Amino acid sequence: MAFQKPPPPPPIATKDPTLNRWFLAVTAFLKNNGTIDPNAVQGLPELTAEVATLQGQVTTLQGQVATLNGQVTTLQGQVATLNGQVTTLQGQVTALQARAQVFNGVVPPAPGLGGNGDWYANTAGGVGARIYVKVAGAWVAFPF
Repeated sequence: MAFQKPPPPPPIATKDPTLNRWFLAVTAFLKNNGTIDPNAVQGLPELTAEVATLQGQVTTLQGQVATLNGQVTTLQGQVATLNGQVTTLQGQVTALQARAQVFNGVVPPAPGLGGNGDWYANTAGGVGARIYVKVAGAWVAFPF
């Protein structure tokens, strides 16, 4: 059975206003081909607009997070490079510390000065002038 328009509500609707309003709402719904006009739902347009705004903000934040992740990756690469440079410099410092040193003064070198392989020049002149090399923990003098 097909209707061109909905039939009138049953007589009970006249005794129950709530049921009557429900029937009218169903009738309006059916007249709109089963769709609901969003503007007819109180607060729905505002809620839809707010959701759209928040979705836009989320998209923006996701883009910012992606950018920051890229920057973090770049910085991690730079830190790795710097760590490699520090390791290289530490090796160079260790190598330099292992090299012989050259000292000078106007008196013979003190026994606690320097390490094996170091040189000392006594530049006092005259008879006391000597070159010293520290060997086995002792300064060995060579006249010049």
